Parts: sequence; C-alpha cells; structure tokens
Amino acid sequence: MKEKVKIDYFGLSLRNLGRHKVKTIITLIAVAVGVLAYVWMDAWLLGMNIDSKRNLINYETGSSKIYAKAYFNKKDELPMYESFTNYQDIIKKLNDNGFNASPNFVFGGSLLSPKQEVPFLFIGLDPELEKKTLSYYKFVKEGTFVEKGQFKILIGERGAENLGVKVGDSVRLSTVIDKKDENGKIKHINQLIELIVGGIVNSPNPKTNGNIGYLPLDILQDEMGLLLEGHIIQICIRKADVSESALPNNTESVLKVKQILGDTLRPELTIVDWATDAKDYIAASNGDNVSNRVMLIFLFIIVFMGIANTMLMAVIERTKEIGMLRSMGLLDHSVIILFLFEAGLIGFIGSLIGNIASIPLNYFMVTYGIDYSEMAKQMNGNFGYRITAIFRSAWNFHTMIASVIICTIVSAAMAFLPALKAVKMSVVETLRFE
Repeated sequence: MKEKVKIDYFGLSLRNLGRHKVKTIITLIAVAVGVLAYVWMDAWLLGMNIDSKRNLINYETGSSKIYAKAYFNKKDELPMYESFTNYQDIIKKLNDNGFNASPNFVFGGSLLSPKQEVPFLFIGLDPELEKKTLSYYKFVKEGTFVEKGQFKILIGERGAENLGVKVGDSVRLSTVIDKKDENGKIKHINQLIELIVGGIVNSPNPKTNGNIGYLPLDILQDEMGLLLEGHIIQICIRKADVSESALPNNTESVLKVKQILGDTLRPELTIVDWATDAKDYIAASNGDNVSNRVMLIFLFIIVFMGIANTMLMAVIERTKEIGMLRSMGLLDHSVIILFLFEAGLIGFIGSLIGNIASIPLNYFMVTYGIDYSEMAKQMNGNFGYRITAIFRSAWNFHTMIASVIICTIVSAAMAFLPALKAVKMSVVETLRFE
C-alpha cells in the first residue's frame, strides 16, 4: 500500500516557472500587457462617463426637472403650447428647503446673421436664478452673461463661429409661436426678435457651446417676444451648496423633492430626474460602453489564447518529465493540479504586474488627462460624450482587483485541457516522446 505523500504544489510550480524562464517571462509580459490595456481603458471610460454626467447635470439639466405632463410626453417636439404658469410658489418652497430652482422657456427656431441662417435651440431664463442652479455662466468667454430686460443673447462658441458673429453684432431670432386659443386650437404666429450678441460661452459641456442661445425670460413675455404671459416650460433643480464634482444622491432624489413640494406640485405637473430627462444621451452612452467592452473582451480573449498556446507547448515539451513524475508514483490528478498551479501563478503574477504598471499611467490620466481640443474642433465637439476637450480617467479599484482574480482563474483553466491530454498518454509513451 502506497504511503500518501504531501506535495508542495506552490513550491514546485515556482521552481518550474524558474526553470523555464524565457517562456515564463514571455507569457507574463502577454498577461501584463493585456491587463494593463484593460485596466487603463476601463479607467478612461469610467472617467469619461463620470465627467459627462457631471457636465450634463452642472451645465444642462440640474439634478431634476419639473415639466407639465403634457409637455414631457412629447418634449422632443418642443410643444411650447404645453407650458405652465403659477410656478413661483414651487420655487419658493424649494428655496426654503435648501434647493435652487430656475424657470426656463425652451423653444426652437433660427438665428440669422448678415452671413448665415442657422437652426438654434433657445432658452429663456431668469439670470439670477439660473446662476444659482447651473454653472455654465462661469465660462462666458467674451462679453457678459444674460441680463434682465436686455435684448441680448448669449450663444455657444461654435454657434457663433457657424453664424460668423462676435460680441456686439446684431442678429435676428426667427421662430413660430404656438399658442392654444380658448377652444384648444393651436395657432401659429411667425415672430422675429432683434437681438445683440451679448456674450459667448465655452463651457466643459459641448451642448452649451453649440447652436444654443440663452436670453432673458422677461423680454419674451409680451408681443415683442413670444407672448408668454408668465408661462414656462421647465424648472431646473439642484441642491444648494452642492459640490460640482458630486453626482446627485438620495438627498436630491425625485422622491425627496416630491416630499418637499407636497401639494405644491400640482397634478398636471411631473418631476423627472436628470437621467430620465437625458434618456437619449444615456442610451447612446450605454451603447458606446457596450461596444468598448466588447473590444476589451476580445483583447482579453487574444491574451488568454496566447496563454493557452504557451501552456500547450509547455506540456508537450515536458512530456518526458511528466512521464518520469508518473513513473515515480505521482498520480494523474497531481500532475494536472501542478500545471493548474503553474498557469494560475502566471495569471496572478502577470495581472499583478499589469496593475502595478497601470498605476502611474492612470495617475497621469486622472490628474491631467489628454487634450483632444483640436480633434474636438474638427468633429464639431461631437464626441458622443458631454466633454469638450480634456479626457480624464477615474480610479476603478474594483476592476483592478477583479482583473487579478479573473486572470488567475482563467489562466489556470487554460492549462487544464493540455495537462489532461498529457496524463491520458501511457507512461511508456511519454518516456519515449521526442
């Protein structure tokens, strides 16, 4: 009866890896490079997504918005006749409970300069309330922000380039006023508004820098404007004194705002969070993420195919050695376990090296990022992300830890079939193998 021998698989595996230095180093490099590329790309995608969300919230949507339900159901059509009035009590209640709120009237039309006519999206706003709620006013590149009572317009930098205008130039706003009469019939009224370019904005959110115009809400109230008579389209909401780097949490949730407003939020109104309001952008962003993840998975597959090939060659070259071990009494399952340990160690050490190598690269990307401003100009700011030029990464320690665990397990799994094939050969065949 054979005596059971305790085998130091870990120690044997380390010695075997040391005996085959060249193959071990080549395989470690393959694993490390694959993990480095994956961790770096994952951190970059995470950083772009976080920055995009911050820019969307801080310069465009706020943490949530209030609409008329009839408007929200078809808001892509910009139905200005589905507006609402008597919103002052909503804003006051939000202000009293630590929230900032800004009323807007959003409509489409064209902006005409002596050189061009360009389609624009327009936002009428209260300057003081807007500056408390959203932050794009900090990035007025030339001129001034919107001022009450002034027939001046703040436009995006790319919009100004498309129009061929600068601060102080005259432009005309052309739109169609849609109003419901007392019978509910929609009337269409053509309107031209003479304006001066009062300022040009260039914020970290490319949406604010495109064909978009901001003008005072008060000049749109009468026949010189849009005949609003106190109507607005939306109220943007953000918690007071919140950090611009923070994404909305439970303290800014729709449920929290509803609790604060209570009956002040009338039945014909609805409140939606920033992600619901920007669902088209979120859907497009998620689609981009899926494509990028697929690309990274293919990269990982290529790396592990290399590991599998290396392990297969290692087993073939060590067939005689396997035969000698078996002839000396090493059981088949022990041979398999030994190779699993070796491959697992390669995956573990290689992924560890890849993660360590990624730290200085990620530090640079998190701190400084890469400036794509020239490319942004050529692409008209349309990266698919709410980022203008600087792409930064974000630390993702979950991915770094997971990559080590996955690499170790998958590398070990890749060695199973070659090892199984070797132990299925007879001992005599393996000793004769050349």
